Amino acid sequence: MSTAEITSKKIFESNVLHASIGLETMKAGVVGGVAGALAGSAFGWWVAMPSREIIREAASKSMLFAGIGAAFYGTKCTVAHIRHKDDMWNAPVGGLVAGVLLGLRSGKMIKVLAHGATVPVLIAIAEWGAYNTSARKGLSYEEKQAKRDSGVFQWPRRDPYQERWEEIQKKEGATSA
Repeated sequence: MSTAEITSKKIFESNVLHASIGLETMKAGVVGGVAGALAGSAFGWWVAMPSREIIREAASKSMLFAGIGAAFYGTKCTVAHIRHKDDMWNAPVGGLVAGVLLGLRSGKMIKVLAHGATVPVLIAIAEWGAYNTSARKGLSYEEKQAKRDSGVFQWPRRDPYQERWEEIQKKEGATSA
């Protein structure tokens, strides 16, 4: 029996400074559109809408998620390119644009301001958490991002029990010799 190599291909470029802004924005829009279509379909099914209404709901959510996803990631990449830095402050600026777009959908200025203030703060808290966690482990922000992007599904996976067993065997061999 042959063992097939398991590989995963990343959708987005790991380092936004080396990425094409337009291409990354289009990818984010497509991913957001697919996620929105799935969310709209699931919502329509959950509340037992007729088929025609489910399709309309899925199309509406697809366009919303695609627009907000593309605006967020496109702005994040643009800010990184302008600043020549890929750090934790790029995402909140993208969140500001995404939040404003989300608020504009309602047509009320108070909601535009509320979403425009809330979304970047939430994103900044999440980014700060990731940055703070990596700093505590002695990793730079870039090293943390690289470690995160290395993939969960790497094969062969490390077996800590096997490593520990080998360690014990070495110690027992050293003491008996």
